[in-house]
Amino acid sequence: MKISNLPKTGVSSKKDLLTVVQGGVTKTISKKDLLNSLESKVSSVVAEIKALKNNVAKKTISKDTPSFSKPITSPHPISNKHLTTKEYVDNQVFNTLKNDGSAKIAKNLSYRTHPTRFANTDVVDKQFVDEQLEGTLKTLQKLKGNEGYPNALAGECFILEESYDVFAVDGPEVQKGDLLICIEDSEGGAHSAIGIQFAIVNTNVVFATEQVSGTLKVATLEELEELESETSAITPFKYKQAIESGSEYNRIEIRVPRIELEEMHKGIIGVDCRRNAVALILPTIKKLKNPKITKFIIKDEYGSSVKNNITVSASGGDTIQGSKSQLISSNLGSIKCYNDGAGKWFIESSSSGADKDSYGVKTFVTDTPSTGERATVIGEYESVMTLNVDLKEYPVGTGFKLIAHCKAAANSNTKTVAIGINGTQVLPSSNTTTTAPNDVSIHHELTVLNTGAPNAVAFGFVIVGVDLDAVATDVNSALALDWGSSINVSLDVNVATVSTNMNVYAFQLIPLK
Repeated sequence: MKISNLPKTGVSSKKDLLTVVQGGVTKTISKKDLLNSLESKVSSVVAEIKALKNNVAKKTISKDTPSFSKPITSPHPISNKHLTTKEYVDNQVFNTLKNDGSAKIAKNLSYRTHPTRFANTDVVDKQFVDEQLEGTLKTLQKLKGNEGYPNALAGECFILEESYDVFAVDGPEVQKGDLLICIEDSEGGAHSAIGIQFAIVNTNVVFATEQVSGTLKVATLEELEELESETSAITPFKYKQAIESGSEYNRIEIRVPRIELEEMHKGIIGVDCRRNAVALILPTIKKLKNPKITKFIIKDEYGSSVKNNITVSASGGDTIQGSKSQLISSNLGSIKCYNDGAGKWFIESSSSGADKDSYGVKTFVTDTPSTGERATVIGEYESVMTLNVDLKEYPVGTGFKLIAHCKAAANSNTKTVAIGINGTQVLPSSNTTTTAPNDVSIHHELTVLNTGAPNAVAFGFVIVGVDLDAVATDVNSALALDWGSSINVSLDVNVATVSTNMNVYAFQLIPLK
């Protein structure tokens, strides 16, 4: 039976039977069963196509946007157009250098042939370096040096094992450890012959002393002031500064009523006392760094010390010419003080100036009226107030009067005060037989005359208290004075118990002409 001979219809239901001729055999199947079978087969084909697409997507790349989502593996490349592997690349670049510095050279690098020229940034070979070093320093060689300069090539270097005051017959002094550098080929020998072929480098550099040669540094101003360094030298300019700051030339000007001098003030103290009296306190000698070269030249530069005296006092228990202080009371007068390094100032020279008013009255008055001036030692005479007298100002027939006033403390302790003439005590208050004056004033008046005889004549009186019975007079014709010199006159105190037992207030010199 043929399909074409079978009746046809355009409408059917699910229950209708469909005739199928297959291989001459006629079969029937319901429409429903046929559709279900076809649907099942189509679904299976769709699933296979979807799986195939997923597999293709995973195992193939797009020609438009080729990329891999994960690493892939492959055999090593064979032709130039093959993709390659990491292992192949690593093997190829193992013996190459990287410009990031991460590669290390395992073996020596070399040129096939030695280049004739190198640019500044080129890597050079050993031959080039050796050629450049031929004229430079070589490895140090030890040298005794007893035969002078050695036979050497330029660049060779030697270290001396011995010191020589005169090296290589007639050369300079060298020390152990100094270097000899050959600067041009030399056959060696004496300094005068081949010394220019070597350079001597002093490596054992030390500060020079009187025994050892070496270097010196220029002294600082502080070292010039302290004078303690043994490893510095002074230039002519520094020498000038040292002189200018020394005791002979350094100068400061003082016009204040009172000042405590320091070591840095040493030298000339120019005093301006036109408006007020001036008190200068010398530094304590034991506190000076350089007492032997510390001097003070104290000068009334404006000729006013008759009106306004200049008082120079010691400090810290020191004395000036045996006294606690010295007075400049003649216009344009001056004194120059030096010390013994222990506790005594001495007057090297003094001048009363050339002003006609210099021959006037000299007065030393305490600047502490409540207590006056006091001694610092016990049991012996000490000069508490001192005036300098230029005896050349007093020809034969003239002289001067000394007046002093002090007060004894209110106690029964022994205490005495006297006039000092160039170190000799005259008119002691004990001559009144009052050896322990108690809360009373003591007044001295003493006249000293140049009689032309070998000895001067001194006469006067001392009063203790207000009782005229406590009066003593004296005449001394045994004072050996050189009327061509200067002397000190003073008010001397001797307290047996404590220094506060005698207060000194005033001391005055009146010329008698």
